[in-house]
Amino acid sequence: MMGRRLVREYGSFQSGEIPTMSLRVVSGRTVIEMDMGSSDMAQTIFSALQPETESVPSERATTTIHADGSKLVIEILAEDLTALRAAMNSFLAWISGAKRALEYVNGH
Repeated sequence: MMGRRLVREYGSFQSGEIPTMSLRVVSGRTVIEMDMGSSDMAQTIFSALQPETESVPSERATTTIHADGSKLVIEILAEDLTALRAAMNSFLAWISGAKRALEYVNGH
């Protein structure tokens, strides 16, 4: 099945001929804006996560975070996609957990 898909997408290759591709990611950057529903929620989560931006376990990624009204804005700069993905996963998980905890405490 995979071979058929390759032929359909890339054409057929002669026996022993292997198409070569090269992908090199030097660095990555992403900006995530999330609406927290209220400026209080955004500010509280910002305050909880701010220390995480100062004590990162890896030198391969740096993160800044700030609250802009009801939005939480996170910018991640990384040396490679693996570090970018790891930082994104960490911050998104922390934000999700903090938001759920605050909603539970506030009775929402």
